[in-house]
Amino acid sequence: MADKIETRSFFLRWTLSSVALAFLSLGACSSFSQPPGGYGEPHLMAQAHGKKPEWIDQPGKYQQDHPDNRYFSGIANREPDQEGGRTDSYASALQSIAESVANKVGSRYMAKRMTVLGSSPSGGDMRTKRRITNLIRESAQARLSGVRVVRYWWKKYWIQPSRDAASQTYYDYYVLVSLSNDQYHRLIRHAIRDARNAAGDSRTRKALDLLNSP
Repeated sequence: MADKIETRSFFLRWTLSSVALAFLSLGACSSFSQPPGGYGEPHLMAQAHGKKPEWIDQPGKYQQDHPDNRYFSGIANREPDQEGGRTDSYASALQSIAESVANKVGSRYMAKRMTVLGSSPSGGDMRTKRRITNLIRESAQARLSGVRVVRYWWKKYWIQPSRDAASQTYYDYYVLVSLSNDQYHRLIRHAIRDARNAAGDSRTRKALDLLNSP
């Protein structure tokens, strides 16, 4: 009888130990399947040929080293495919051009105003500048054409958002575009003219006329 009880006790201990080891093994396997760095962390899969171009992180320096044209860059993050990356990064670059033109005209207006009136700008002048830059941005965006793509560059990542989620891939896309200096200055002139025609108040129209005066 004692032998039977001892046998049952041994069998029970062995069974519990086996179950515990099985759970530990499952836990170990689970930890090994976790992506490096944890869930939700992106991991680089591939990238375009060559190291990351200078024009992405140092666009000003790139422009200084290449003064014959005007260069602008665009970026598109977390794109599901390369076609979308190219399309959206190019659109981003066009927005950068329009923003550059708007800022250029806004600064020119303030300098011209100071030269003509010889006084510090008032609150009304700052509001006029904002209206001008908004109109110029829209006009330049509508006018943009013939913008040449110099180069695309990209990185591809994979990510697993959580333990039960499937892994996903996406692209970060960059583009460098260029305009000749003549194209850039012509864009400014046309944007000023279009903004003048679209201006809804006399103060903004007079301010844009000031930019066209010698």
